[in-house]
Amino acid sequence: MFCSRSAAVVLVVLVVLQEPSRGQRSPGDTRKRLFRQLRRLDEQFRRLQQMTLTHLQSIAGNYNISHRADTRFQSLMQRSESFATELNSFKAVVERDLSSLKSWSRKLRRKTQRLELKLAKVERSTKENLRMVRRNLTQEAETQRGTRAVKTPQGEVHDFREKLNNLEDQMKSVHQILLSRSKQNPCSCRREQPKASKKIRMKNRLPSVPLRTTTDPFKVQTPSQTVPTATAPHPEEVEQIQSLLHPPLTQKILQHHSPKKPATICNVNSMLLFPSASTKNYVTFKTSFLTAIHELSVCTWLRVEAEYVGTLLSYATVENDNTLVLYGRRSDVLGNLDFVVGDPAYRELAMDRVLDGQWHHICVIWSSIEGQFWYYIDQQLISTGSRFQKGYDIPPGGSIILGQEQDSVAGGFDLAEAFVGRLAGFALWNRALIPGEVSRLATGKGIPRGALLTLDNVDVLHGNVQHVVCECLEYCT
Repeated sequence: MFCSRSAAVVLVVLVVLQEPSRGQRSPGDTRKRLFRQLRRLDEQFRRLQQMTLTHLQSIAGNYNISHRADTRFQSLMQRSESFATELNSFKAVVERDLSSLKSWSRKLRRKTQRLELKLAKVERSTKENLRMVRRNLTQEAETQRGTRAVKTPQGEVHDFREKLNNLEDQMKSVHQILLSRSKQNPCSCRREQPKASKKIRMKNRLPSVPLRTTTDPFKVQTPSQTVPTATAPHPEEVEQIQSLLHPPLTQKILQHHSPKKPATICNVNSMLLFPSASTKNYVTFKTSFLTAIHELSVCTWLRVEAEYVGTLLSYATVENDNTLVLYGRRSDVLGNLDFVVGDPAYRELAMDRVLDGQWHHICVIWSSIEGQFWYYIDQQLISTGSRFQKGYDIPPGGSIILGQEQDSVAGGFDLAEAFVGRLAGFALWNRALIPGEVSRLATGKGIPRGALLTLDNVDVLHGNVQHVVCECLEYCT
C-alpha cells in the first residue's frame, strides 16, 4: 500500500513539471493546483480503501457461512447414513418375521382343513349312529305295540315291583271303601251270611305276584261269590285310581308313529311345546356364550296358534338385560317381532304370515362388520338393512332363555310376553349363514356346521314345557 501511494505522488510531480512548459504559469498557481489534486487523489484512495475493506469483510462473512453449511451438511449426511442402516436392519427383521408368519399360517390352514375333515366325518358318523339307534328304537316300539308285550328294562324291575305293591295297597283301600258302603246299604243275602265278609276280603286280595294270567295287567279278578250290593264309587275316587294305573308322562317324550306318513324335513331332531301363557313356562340352557359374538344366526321352525308371537329368545347380562332379544308382546301390534341387539337398538320384523297355526321356518341373521341384518321366512328374504349396531360385540357370560323375556338375569318375567306354541329344530350360530345354507336348512337338507346352541343343549324345562323327540317335522305334533 505504501509503494502504491509513493508512485501516485511521483506521477503527480511529473505532471506538474511538464505543465509550466506548456502554459508558463507562475509557481504559486502551480503549487495550489498540485495540492488540490493531491487532496483529491487522497480522498479517492481512502474511498477505494474503504470499499476494499468492506468487500473483504463480506468475503470473510460468506466464507464463515459456507463453512457452517458444510459442517451442517456433513452432520446431516452422517445421520441419514445411520438412519438408512437402521432402516435396512428393521426391514430385514420384518421380512424374517413375515416369512415365519406365512409359514405358520400355511401350517395352521392345513391343520384347520384336517380338523374340518375329521369333524365332518365325526358328524356324519354321529348322524348315522343316531339314525340307526332311532330306527332300532322305532322298530322295537312297533314290535312291542303289535305284540302288546310289556318289556321292562332290567334296571327298572325293582321300581316296577314297588309300584305294583303300592297299587295293591291302594286297591285294598278301595275295596275297604266299597265294603264300608255295602254295610251302610245291607241286603237280605248279607244278613243270611254274616260270617262270610272276612273270607270274601281274603279272596279279593291281590296276589303277591300280579300280572301273570290276566289279559289286562291292572284288572282285579274277584270270585263270583262276592256280590254285595254296594253303591258305585265317587268320580274322584275313580279318577284317583286311573291316575295310579296310568302315571303321567315325563317332560321329554319320545314320539312314535305307526304307520309313518311320508316325511321330507328330517333335520329338526326335537321340539319344544309351550302349552299355555305362563311366567313359569320357559327353558334354560346348560352353557352360555364363552366369547364375545360379532356375528349371529338364529333359525327355528315355528308353529304359533295364538294371536301374537311372544318371546322366542332372551339373552341377558348384568350390564344389559336386553343384550339379545327376539320377542313379541300381547299388544295392539300383534304381528310384529322386535329384534334387539344391545338395548335400545332394535329392528321390527313382520310376523303376520306366521300367525296361522302352521309350521314356518324363520332365520334372523346379523353381522357387526357393517351392521347388516337379514330376515327370512320359509327361505324367502323378507327384510334386510345396514348400520344396525355396527362394530358392536355381544358380551359373553349371560343367561339364555327360550319362551320368556328377562327384565333381570334369569328373572323379571311378564305374562304378556310369554311364548305359546311349538319350536322345532332351534339352532344358533356365531356366524352369518349364507342364503344357500338357509335354503338347505328350510328344506330339510341338513344342518350347517358349527352350531353354538341347539335343543340338545337344553338344561332345565320349567313349568309345563315338554321336550318332544321327533326326527322329522311332519312327526312333531
